[in-house]
Amino acid sequence: MRFLFSFIVFLLTVTCHGQSSYETEKDIEFANIDGVSLKLDAYLLRAETPMPCIVYVHGGGFTSGDKAQIQAPIFEPLMQLGFSYISINYRLAPEVTYPTLTDDVERAIAFIKANTKRFNVNPDKLVLMGDSAGGLLVSYVGAKHKPGNEVAGVISFFGEHDLVIRASENPCAVDGKTIARPKGGCISAGLAAYLGFKEVTAETRKLLAAASCVTHVDEDMPPYLLLHGTRDYGVPIEQSISMYQTMRKRRNYCRLVSVVGGNHGIGSWSQPGQQHYKAALRQFLTKQVLEVE
Repeated sequence: MRFLFSFIVFLLTVTCHGQSSYETEKDIEFANIDGVSLKLDAYLLRAETPMPCIVYVHGGGFTSGDKAQIQAPIFEPLMQLGFSYISINYRLAPEVTYPTLTDDVERAIAFIKANTKRFNVNPDKLVLMGDSAGGLLVSYVGAKHKPGNEVAGVISFFGEHDLVIRASENPCAVDGKTIARPKGGCISAGLAAYLGFKEVTAETRKLLAAASCVTHVDEDMPPYLLLHGTRDYGVPIEQSISMYQTMRKRRNYCRLVSVVGGNHGIGSWSQPGQQHYKAALRQFLTKQVLEVE
């Protein structure tokens, strides 16, 4: 019900900003793997020239969620800048595990780039954006992707980036609370489903590192914007701090915006002093993607 409410609010917002300027195409199949249809929803700005575009990857703890989870507070600044946006689905854990979910995100990017005329988007101005589990997926794909799937920028809301550090946390922050670190490591149920294991061993530690975005940071990365609440007990802000530090060591552009008192989910970022993340979104897209001073 919460996701449905968010989507209704989003549609009303689009109407307020000029519904006639957008065309909506829903349930477009971008891949079919073993009979599983992967689909996307496109919200396309009508224009004479190809438009910049956000590719949105939903959250849901890797085990749930849907492309309809568009939240108005995130997309309002983007509409003001004239971005189209495409929201995608991907296969969910535990039916599939790493790296299948990131592979599905890459399939969506490849499909969009192959159909830029259909969507009227600029392939050189695609930006990956995701929250929570989607924040991990977009950060990973931005760093480690197949040739041709490069993007112009990555925006990660409260995503996990350094799973080695995550598993070692004590106390362990999961599901909105802190607990003593379990014997097998600090691995949430959703993360365990994504990785395909529940405990850290000498063998699974290798996979933990391979699935971490920080492992794949190099000198040739798109600009990143990381947004994270300081009171996030689902994914601690240290995850974004680790990514920020790793990016800066490799001399890549990365900005970390902390939302003081913010919990896990932008629904909790409602206080006047927490609204600066919207300005940060606009500034990042304007300067780093649109390259306008």
